[in-house]
Amino acid sequence: MSALDPTTYSIPAGVGTVAVDQRARLLERPEALFRIGTAPDGLPLLLHVRRQIDVRAPVLRSLQGLAVVPPAIESAIATLSAEVERHTIGVGVHDVAGRPHYETRATVRDLLGPTLLARILGATSPMVMPEDRRSPEAQRAFENSALLCVQELAESTQDLSPAPTRPPAVTAGRTARLWLSLDGDAIQIAPTLAGDGEPRLDGARSLTLESLLSLRSARYTIADEYDRAPRAGPLAGRGYARELRGARRLGWSVSRVDVAWLLLELARAVDRDWHARGRVHADLKPGNALVRNDAIVAFDAVDVAVGESSVGLTAGWAPPEQLLARPLTPAADVFALTLMVASLLGAALYGEERTMILPARGEGRRRIRLITDPEAWIDPTIVELPAAARVAWRAFLMRGLASDPARRLPRGEAFAAALKELLERWELPGRVSVPCGPGRLETLHGRRDDPAWILQDSRG
Repeated sequence: MSALDPTTYSIPAGVGTVAVDQRARLLERPEALFRIGTAPDGLPLLLHVRRQIDVRAPVLRSLQGLAVVPPAIESAIATLSAEVERHTIGVGVHDVAGRPHYETRATVRDLLGPTLLARILGATSPMVMPEDRRSPEAQRAFENSALLCVQELAESTQDLSPAPTRPPAVTAGRTARLWLSLDGDAIQIAPTLAGDGEPRLDGARSLTLESLLSLRSARYTIADEYDRAPRAGPLAGRGYARELRGARRLGWSVSRVDVAWLLLELARAVDRDWHARGRVHADLKPGNALVRNDAIVAFDAVDVAVGESSVGLTAGWAPPEQLLARPLTPAADVFALTLMVASLLGAALYGEERTMILPARGEGRRRIRLITDPEAWIDPTIVELPAAARVAWRAFLMRGLASDPARRLPRGEAFAAALKELLERWELPGRVSVPCGPGRLETLHGRRDDPAWILQDSRG
């Protein structure tokens, strides 16, 4: 991936500038700024790696009372700083099969933030009550995969198939980091190294950067520093970067109907990649879907065979049969897909709540609550649908969220067909906001003062 035109950008807090260069510079100096791809809005996406350790400041703080620093101490500080800098050049760099790679200190989720679908729909299931989302610990529990000790449950129940022995894939946003080849363009996502073993990238996947430009309805809204009337326009427009100059607030949005068609395509992709092969994804949620330029795809599946139980799940998104370690069918993924539609519609799910206490690996026990056969209410002030349309959408949601998987649509293709029929019959009005990102929007100063998104990976 080629570098940008020679440019610089100011480091936050005004501490100097950094030039945009090649990532291979990480083999020569502790700090580098380079492009790793394109952000969702089409602007450059850059990674700023800082491995510098400030030696001078803490040394001088420890020498309180010195009005003038003696030359001998200045020389010693300079020598120490040079030695520390020499050492930091190797920090984060690993030899992988004879090729140098840089491993980011920050996780993928910390760098890139939530997926676009999680930004649009929310990462937490609409099954989860607002009071259960407030603490950071609860939020992590409801947004990330959990390993449950269900194998013993399955083995002790005669009518249940044994739990699969293969563990679910590592959730990239929780534990994995970017691995950047320093003698090429490859960027992969893989777990961080454990211990002193030789680094391997077996099982790693290539970094996929998402794009809002695939949605024709994607628009920006910009308020400038003079508080004039906000300006709006299509993200694909040529004037977007120019309009950003002097912007004080930036917002993105897409039409609700575009997101619904996106969910339809996600259902088809899951059906093609899992259901048609007799498999179940078993961890579908907005955080496990990527909106690419050409398609939407699911990733980080637990990937169990139809008829097997699952050792992994995400609370709120998993259907009752998965919580109870019962055999799964593709209808388990239909349950999660339906929850995504409920989020899009702002539907309130209500009904009798059931509490289960289940064994959890590393936690002993875990309390999980769910609504048995939830009903759905679609607020007409949020989505302005006629009464007949609300009835039709409500029936669609209630069928997809039935506690008995036999009452749901059987697989992704059937879900997509039913959703298509609704979208073609009833207009789905309104727009939904997309929280901006990833990283921090900054202006690059060079021949053209153009904006770019900057990701920060700092060590030391």
